[in-house]
Amino acid sequence: MTEDIKNVTRTGLILAVTLILQGLRLVIPIPPQVSMFVVGSLVNACLIVAVLLIGRRAGLVVAGCTPVFAWLEGMLPFFPFVFPVGLGNCFYVWTAWRWQRYGLPALCGGALGKAAILYGSFYLLFACIAFPSAVRHMLLFAMSWPQIVTGIIGAVLGMEVSRLLGHQPE
Repeated sequence: MTEDIKNVTRTGLILAVTLILQGLRLVIPIPPQVSMFVVGSLVNACLIVAVLLIGRRAGLVVAGCTPVFAWLEGMLPFFPFVFPVGLGNCFYVWTAWRWQRYGLPALCGGALGKAAILYGSFYLLFACIAFPSAVRHMLLFAMSWPQIVTGIIGAVLGMEVSRLLGHQPE
């Protein structure tokens, strides 16, 4: 098998695992506040595993697909929300790829940047489109500091899983 076929296969497997983990909230009765932290951390860990084990393209594929499936699952109530979430995920992946040699501090910076992109994008989106106040506040909260927490937890988990699967830091 060529390296390209191996990478596409591995990317598909990581994407499948990510989507299964993301869908846990549909089958396991977890309160939304807990689900946000547990599922968000697991999805972020999958993004890190994709980048560290396969590369930037794999991470970007997973980062772009997860918000589409979140919308299909009803977790993102409005289709335009897919784009800021995808942008935030892609920034997180790019940061992990670009500065992976610096380890956890760089990934924490990626989590902070992802949260800033998500919060800022949603804030701008709500300035242009009228939404019920309760929905706006709930989503702005979800796109703020919890994203930093889930990003850091996901980075730690993803680095450990990658290490266990054979990734050697640069």
